[in-house]
Amino acid sequence: MTRSDLFLFITLVLSFGINGLHAQHSGQYNYDPAVDKVYAVKPWLEGGMSLAGIAATTYMFQRINDKDDFSIMGLDRSDVPGFDRWALPDNSSKSDQAKKDSDLLFYPSMALPFTLFFNNDIRKDWVDVTIMYLEAQAINGLIFTTSPLGPNFNDRKRPQAYLADLDDDTRGDGGNLNSFFSGHVSTTATGTFFFAKVLSDYNPQWNGKQRALAFGLASLPPIYVGVQRVRGLRHFPSDVALGFGLGAFIGVMTPEIHKRWQRNHRSSLTISGGYGDGAGGVGVSLVF
Repeated sequence: MTRSDLFLFITLVLSFGINGLHAQHSGQYNYDPAVDKVYAVKPWLEGGMSLAGIAATTYMFQRINDKDDFSIMGLDRSDVPGFDRWALPDNSSKSDQAKKDSDLLFYPSMALPFTLFFNNDIRKDWVDVTIMYLEAQAINGLIFTTSPLGPNFNDRKRPQAYLADLDDDTRGDGGNLNSFFSGHVSTTATGTFFFAKVLSDYNPQWNGKQRALAFGLASLPPIYVGVQRVRGLRHFPSDVALGFGLGAFIGVMTPEIHKRWQRNHRSSLTISGGYGDGAGGVGVSLVF
């Protein structure tokens, strides 16, 4: 074996050995968001599925909005479970304003993730982040409109159906059968927790307190929206609690799954060369 052959052999062994060790510890990879991809996303596949999910959600909303009116005869607030009944007011005097107030943070929270692109590191991955966010909201919408948890399968009456100071037509409107669960709150939580999660992932240097602060702040908009939806007689506290939990889970786990896939399925091929003692060599470095 010539010196050149020996140099090439050693280079290949070291390349595969070092990177094989790296592959075994891919879950501990110290990535740099300015250089490395944070998430594994298949734009065409996931983007298409997300748009299909949003289209399906829009279509299924028609069933929710087209429920028949119902009779309020025999409707009694004592039938409401105690953990929700305490939120029923004596009258509806403050409900109209509260319904309007619930939208103050609802729409901005849905748009919040797009402000992530003011960050240079995140902006370079705007396609991946946008598709993930569409995916998160599509999942949220599909759970709301097509799962057994949502109002297409539940006819729970809204709080305003129990308010005697409202007229019978308002109380018995079919739209009042859509109390469970709160789509406003789940959509808001999906947006704010997605924002906090992505921001956290692009700042791996953050400590526990900084991450806790980010997610604590993310909880404030959906809590506010939830309080106003209860005051607006649109939902009971349990409707809001489920919406919050589902939205927060979706907002966090959608990026987390893509992040884990990127960490555990990293692959790259690098070709390098070297020269020493009159011998040259070429190394092939494979990370898998």
